[in-house]
Amino acid sequence: MPQRTTQAVQPPEATEPAPPHHSDEILDRQTDQIVERAAQVGQERLDRSPADILITGFLGGVDVSLGALAAMLVVGAALQAAPGIGLYGALALGGLVFPVGFLFVILGRSELFTENFLIPVVSVLKREETIGSLLTLWLLSLIGNLVGCATIASLINIPQAIGAPILAGYKAYSQYKLQLPPVGVLGSAILAGLIMTVLTWQVVAVRHPVGKLLIIWAAGYLVFATNVSHVVVTAAIVFADFVPLGYSVPEVLRWLGIATAGNLLGGVGFVTFFRLAQVRERKRSVES
Repeated sequence: MPQRTTQAVQPPEATEPAPPHHSDEILDRQTDQIVERAAQVGQERLDRSPADILITGFLGGVDVSLGALAAMLVVGAALQAAPGIGLYGALALGGLVFPVGFLFVILGRSELFTENFLIPVVSVLKREETIGSLLTLWLLSLIGNLVGCATIASLINIPQAIGAPILAGYKAYSQYKLQLPPVGVLGSAILAGLIMTVLTWQVVAVRHPVGKLLIIWAAGYLVFATNVSHVVVTAAIVFADFVPLGYSVPEVLRWLGIATAGNLLGGVGFVTFFRLAQVRERKRSVES
């Protein structure tokens, strides 16, 4: 008889258990969770010493000024290479590199005045902090930002410190911004404050680091390429060139005052107010 070979019966292939279901990392955090996280971070920001706020704000002004320097290289070179491109065409190109300034601010843990229109406001509205501490944070962070911008501007103005094409970029930008009528500055500043507070909300909401980086880049591009009046971004550029253009310190300070008011109105009045209203309405709908 032919030898009969037996083949071991293989057990059914083990099926790996399906990974547990995870909701989308981008969409899984609800608005009330975002607000709670914002309140926690806001409390930490408001509990700092005045010196800490000033130093952090100063570094934020330096960081944004470095992003502006990179952008002015592109703007100046574009205007020199293709004069017909116009300022806004050059800004669209410069906006591709400007977000490095925002990345330096957020990843380096420095701070911009316009970052504080949502997070600390939530803490105050939840009665965890006082309105006085919020006003102090706003004032000191803005002062620190402007001093940081002025410091980098003074280095830029040292003869031969940077190239002529970069200086041409600063001049073209400053000349346009400083001749805007007050109502135009205010409207533009409202848009800038809105964009920055949307950025803050998204950075708190999104957990994935790559997602955060993309959001930071998108907001930085939008602020710069559209030429909206962000008080610190504008100061980072205008401080380097307003004297040769014939503008006085009071004129620049008046411009910055209007931009500051518009940034606050756009950030707090539009984004923060309506986001918190969204949270309250969602909570009411769930409870009803």
